[in-house]
Amino acid sequence: MNYYELLKKWGNVQPEKTLLTVDEENWSYGDMLARVSKLSQDLAAGLLPSLYQGSVLVEASGAATQMAAFLALQAVKIRPILLHHGLTPQEKAAILQENQLQGILKVHQDLTGQFDWSIYATKQDSPVHTAEDILGVLSSGSTGVPKVMYRTYASWAGFFPVQNEIFHIRQDSRLFFHGNLSFTGNLNAVLGVLYAGGSLITSRTFHCRQWEILLERNRADVIYLLPTKLQLLTASTKGSWPLVRTIFTGSQMMSHCHIQNVKAAFPQAELIIYYGASELNYITYTICKGEKRDSRNLGRPFPGIGLSVRDGIIYVDTPYHVSGLAKPFTVRDTGWLNEKGELIFTGRREAWINKGGVKISIQHLENELQEITGIEQAAVIPCPDALRGNNIAAFLVKDTAIAESTIRRAIRQNLKPVEIPEKITFLTQLPLNDRGKVDRRQLIAQCQQK
Repeated sequence: MNYYELLKKWGNVQPEKTLLTVDEENWSYGDMLARVSKLSQDLAAGLLPSLYQGSVLVEASGAATQMAAFLALQAVKIRPILLHHGLTPQEKAAILQENQLQGILKVHQDLTGQFDWSIYATKQDSPVHTAEDILGVLSSGSTGVPKVMYRTYASWAGFFPVQNEIFHIRQDSRLFFHGNLSFTGNLNAVLGVLYAGGSLITSRTFHCRQWEILLERNRADVIYLLPTKLQLLTASTKGSWPLVRTIFTGSQMMSHCHIQNVKAAFPQAELIIYYGASELNYITYTICKGEKRDSRNLGRPFPGIGLSVRDGIIYVDTPYHVSGLAKPFTVRDTGWLNEKGELIFTGRREAWINKGGVKISIQHLENELQEITGIEQAAVIPCPDALRGNNIAAFLVKDTAIAESTIRRAIRQNLKPVEIPEKITFLTQLPLNDRGKVDRRQLIAQCQQK
């Protein structure tokens, strides 16, 4: 089984139903099936035999083109791996080489809505896959060349009945998301909706007013956005959205103020914060009721997921992982379990700043900053210090009605002396990468220039 077979099933059952809306463009299940089938036939006729059962990078812009290329490759028994945006030719070549991939497929839509494509084949032999892998996903590549991690159909689809029930994704659901499908959170959400036979809504633009138009026009009832994008949306909207009944989000912490803003904008929505990892899938979740809560509390494990902590390191026992992992597995995140069995997350083991021998959690410090009145977003990075080894640089987005001097004074009053950043930079918006996460590389570069 693969996701092309899933599309074929729903394309025959409900061909007229909308599968994907991208701004003004609508793709029904029947439309997508017809175009994917045509693209897969063209690929089968034009691809080298050596690519069959191989793994191929996919370079495509826009959700419709990415989705079509992803499904068409599965139709011809080739494992698709969606590329992150913004990679240089040298970075793409390194991914191909170090992961022993068979090629890179470039796909784009022409003016008639059809797909043009070209293929570069590496002529590298595919490694033997002991599992029935049908797709690959890329690691973030934040510390080197992105690594390809492979998944079987069951490693995600086997869990869709569980996660779709918790996130309230059904056949009549209309889910809004935004961003590149190379981000595993987006790809998983998209495939979860396809599994349920629901509808997807997205935009090519990073413009919250356009997102609001799409939410209203398409009567979206489920939203999946990372906290950074969710915060921008709630800050932009002037009204409320009672039709939205579920919002699920993860990968970053949410302050109490941020949660309150979401609750005000989406008064009928159940807000679910999850903890997960690309290697492992979903791990824990918590439902925010609106009361003051510990932002580090990421809830209890999803049904069927084992969780333990040894020496402060989180270990997960799950059948829904990428291929080749030993269980229990850890991505080196740190935390502890409280008396209720809830995970109190303290960050990645390497995400600490060593300031003169005092170790400071970046995650904790960002949370503390975001709890200060007037600070809407915060990102913390280490900056070199000749005496202390590292010092702290903070990049903040503030309420425009509050003066910078007031924010600086509040920081001195609310943080421990050792936690006070040496450098504070105010921005109108934190830079995000194409996966919706804070682009810390940009912040580090900016810090080094000062």
